Amino acid sequence: MTKPLLILYVDDEPLLNMAFVETLKAEGHAARGALSGEECLILMGEEKPDVIILDIMMKPMSGWDTLLKIKEGENSRDIPIIMQTGKSLTLGDVLLYGDLIDDYLIKPVKLPDMLQAIERIMNRNREIEDEASRARGTGVPEERISEYVSVKRSVLVYKRLLSVLSRIYPVVHLQDTSTELDLPELKTIYDRYTKLQETCKSLHSQIQ
Repeated sequence: MTKPLLILYVDDEPLLNMAFVETLKAEGHAARGALSGEECLILMGEEKPDVIILDIMMKPMSGWDTLLKIKEGENSRDIPIIMQTGKSLTLGDVLLYGDLIDDYLIKPVKLPDMLQAIERIMNRNREIEDEASRARGTGVPEERISEYVSVKRSVLVYKRLLSVLSRIYPVVHLQDTSTELDLPELKTIYDRYTKLQETCKSLHSQIQ
């Protein structure tokens, strides 16, 4: 039997928080709720969650500030984080925080979309860990494996973020990685994604 995921749901709207926590529990997860960034950090210190769903528009500590605090911690920096907000994802958000987050949901969030995001992250992590395990079995140096794991994760996260951006900005996101680069920031993001893909391909050939 699969162990239930411990999900920490962080949102300063009490009714919404309670509703999602109870619904996640009904789906078989071990969910907890936090009503602020500060409470999130406290609960996270008591028991490390498998996933954090973090609202951006909170006071006094915003979701982005909370994210940075989480990533500062040695024991918490590897926790997958799904950001959610009623605001559209901006190019500046991706440039500043794209390397730190795992997914992005725009409110109003439907439960199936949230569950899909959680499943997407878990499947991604299992896929990457399976590749890492096979590489260890063939004697590939651990530092090379760690580098590949980090880059592969970033490629999949940026692919997801570009998918979200494609609903907001004039982006044509195709398999051949072509796009209409009408905005300098968008070009920077796409160039970053393309470079990550190239690095990932190179590292993948080295761990086979």
